[in-house]
Amino acid sequence: MMVRMDTTTLRRVVLMFVGLVIVTTGLTLVFLSMRAVMDIGGACASGGPYVIAQECPEGAAAMLPLGIIGGLIGLWIYAVSASKLPGPRLTLLAWSALFLSLGWNFWEYGLNPPDGSDGLVWGWIICGVVFVAMGGFPLLGLFNRDIARQMFWADAPSETPVDPYRDAAVPLRAARPQPPTSETPPTTDDSVPAALERLAELHRSGALTDEEFRAAKQRVLEDG
Repeated sequence: MMVRMDTTTLRRVVLMFVGLVIVTTGLTLVFLSMRAVMDIGGACASGGPYVIAQECPEGAAAMLPLGIIGGLIGLWIYAVSASKLPGPRLTLLAWSALFLSLGWNFWEYGLNPPDGSDGLVWGWIICGVVFVAMGGFPLLGLFNRDIARQMFWADAPSETPVDPYRDAAVPLRAARPQPPTSETPPTTDDSVPAALERLAELHRSGALTDEEFRAAKQRVLEDG
């Protein structure tokens, strides 16, 4: 069964993979440009009358800044796109990938100097230890289940805005005291004359016959 993606999701998926490719390319350029410089002793310069005598390998001077800047741009594209999709979010692993790969270069060339000598280049070995520690330390977070789950299979963020006051306690408004109502029934002096007056009006209008008027009048006087 085929599942159709909406346009927004498809665009995010494409941008996520484009960003991942750019990050990988940037890391590769930095890795290879470092090796090219270390092959000739670890230092070089090009252009100008006061630079060191060792010329940089062809393209190495451009590969390093291109790899760094391009890698950062690609990492931003990947992070923004992946944050809106369910699945792996490997943004933090870019730090480890960079320092572990460069640390490998330091170790390899420190243990096997490019000039073919049998000695050890302790400066590079120490740099390798530092770089591997910097790259490996963030990986310790993978031993935490919640961190590992968020990194390798995170849920998609909800598109529904969250009300920040949803769980807040609603203050109870004090009930306004109501003025006391009088429950005292009307007095007989007020009710009997009014009832007799209404009966008289009904009798004059013809709504009540003489007998009905006398009977009603008698009941009012008895009840009052």
